[in-house]
Amino acid sequence: MLGPRKKIAGDNDVVPVESYLCEEDSDCVIIHEVFDGQAPTERGERELDKAMQGKHSTIVIEPHNLGEECVRYIRVGNALHKTAVLSGVVALGIAGYRWSWSLPFSGISVFCAAVYQFSWQHDPACKYQIDTAGHYLHRIPLEQLNSGAPIILVRRDDRVRKKLHNTIACAAGLLLAYQVGSYVIG
Repeated sequence: MLGPRKKIAGDNDVVPVESYLCEEDSDCVIIHEVFDGQAPTERGERELDKAMQGKHSTIVIEPHNLGEECVRYIRVGNALHKTAVLSGVVALGIAGYRWSWSLPFSGISVFCAAVYQFSWQHDPACKYQIDTAGHYLHRIPLEQLNSGAPIILVRRDDRVRKKLHNTIACAAGLLLAYQVGSYVIG
């Protein structure tokens, strides 16, 4: 456990981090703020990457700036995924009623799925979701926390979600190709 922390003058916005394995759950990592004057952003990102690549089930991020950056990144990936799925479902659902309306929804689905595929799908952060409701606080020894509002990331199995995502995007892509082909041919 960390000893008393000392604040360095002029270093109150961004602070270095130090990570520890949770004692009660060996698959939990806590990334603490540490006031030692080293490069905070790079060290924090290294610790977070190391924890994500280690496939830990729970990651607790105490440094506020690092946690918020991670939350934004995960939310962008979630938004791309949901947009691809929902626009694909709408495109497939309205194709029989309004042919011309399904064209933009198919295009949006294919575009978002492609961006997700090439930018997010192979990043270890896409396996994690944010625990906003505090359902996983029982996994964390609270006496090890130094922050009152840490960010908690929980690793999820996303194989089914990715299969759904890719199936709907492929179907929307086929619909888009058929629509464009029938428009061009005639």
